[in-house]
Order: sequence, then structure tokens, then C-alpha cells
Amino acid sequence: MSSRIPLQRSEEALDRFTRATELPMLLLALAMIPLLVAPQLLELSEGIDRTIVAVDWFIWAAFAFELGTKTYLAPARRRFLTRHWYDVLLVLVPFLRPLRVVRSARALRLLRAVRLLAFASRLGQTARTVLTRHRLDYALATGMIAVLGGATAVYYFERNAEGSINDFGTALWWAIVTVTTVGYGDYSPSSPAGRGVAVVLMLLGIGLFGIIAANIAAFFISNEDDGRNNELLEEMRALREQVAELSSLVRASQAGKH
Repeated sequence: MSSRIPLQRSEEALDRFTRATELPMLLLALAMIPLLVAPQLLELSEGIDRTIVAVDWFIWAAFAFELGTKTYLAPARRRFLTRHWYDVLLVLVPFLRPLRVVRSARALRLLRAVRLLAFASRLGQTARTVLTRHRLDYALATGMIAVLGGATAVYYFERNAEGSINDFGTALWWAIVTVTTVGYGDYSPSSPAGRGVAVVLMLLGIGLFGIIAANIAAFFISNEDDGRNNELLEEMRALREQVAELSSLVRASQAGKH
């Protein structure tokens, strides 16, 4: 029984650390992708390039700290590193840049592509975990279906109505703007059926954003509850250890009397 306690505590500590860092690391991974892509697509000044490099190393340090902590807490470290190969790439790839073998432009582009793949994999994995845990995957799937279905329907109704929506691309833009309740007003349906589709999309958008806001609030509340529950568990373990020590003392005293 005593050999299982450190393992159990290690797993619980890893789970607590993962839950506490998954949202910040998700945002850092999301921010890192444009930082990797921008230098390849845009002509940047020397000052902006230095800023990007500094931010890049800051994000790298955050991922290195996270990987080191998780590896230390993981009960099976080799299996953990194998399952989280993208995190290993995120930490190791920047160290390859000073090597002579990767000083060519082609090799550097390959390293950037590998880092981009690792960040995209981490982003997708963390986003899927967060969305599935809080049932937001169903809300997002419903939103995508509503956008595509609404765009198709309004294009069908508006293509011969001589209104502002006369192609599917415009209909898709209008559906996205409508379901997010932004409502720029640059395009709008003119037929009664198209306006009916607009009403349905607006109601769905309000409902979906209400669900998302409620789940975000539940996320922070659940983190606080997890903290209280962990404190209670620690107190229970301490009490159990004290009871075990008292029991052993009682048995030892009884054995001494006999």
C-alpha cells in the first residue's frame, strides 16, 4: 500500500499541473504560429525581427519549463516523452540551429517547418482536450454546421433575388458575421426566406456564445474546486498516516506488555 502512495501523488500532481497550464500554453502555441510564419511571408525591419526572436525564446523557455516539470512528475517518463513527441521537438529543435549541418537556408526552412508542425500538433491536442473536457466540441461543431447550412440556404434563396448576396463566398461571409452576432451590415438578405435564415442564425449565435461563456466560467470555477478538493485529499492522507502511526504505537505497547 505504501508503494502506491508516491505514484498516486505523482499522477495527481501531474494532472493538477496540466490543468493549470493547459490554457496558457494553448495561447502561447497559438501565438507562436504567426511568429514562425511572418518572417517567411513579410519583409520585417531589424527591430521587429529582434522582438520576434526575443518572444520566440520566451515561449521556448515556457515550453521547456513545462516539459521538464511534466517529465519530473510523470510516473512513466519514457512513455510520457514518447506520447508527447511534439513537446520534445518544441524544446530540442532550437538547439539544432547553431550546428554547421543546418546553416544552409534549406535546412533552416526545414527546421522552421518542423517547429511549425510541432506547435500545430500541440495546439490541436491541447485544444481537443480542453474542448472535449468542457463539451465545447459539440458547440463548435453545431456552429460550423449552422454557418455552412445557413450560407448554403441563403445563397439558394438570394441568388435570384437581386440583392447584395449573389455568390457563395459572400453568403459564407454573411453567415459567419451573423452567427457571431457581429452584424457589419455590408451584406444582408432581401428575400423573406433569406431573412428567416438570418433570424435562425442569430438565435443560434446567441445560444452558442452563451454556452461558450458559461463553459469558460465553469472552467475557472472547476479549477478553484479542484484546488479545494486537493487540499481535502492532502488532509485526509495526513490523517490516515497519523492513524496508522497511532495504530502501530498501540500494537507496539500491547506487545511490550505481553
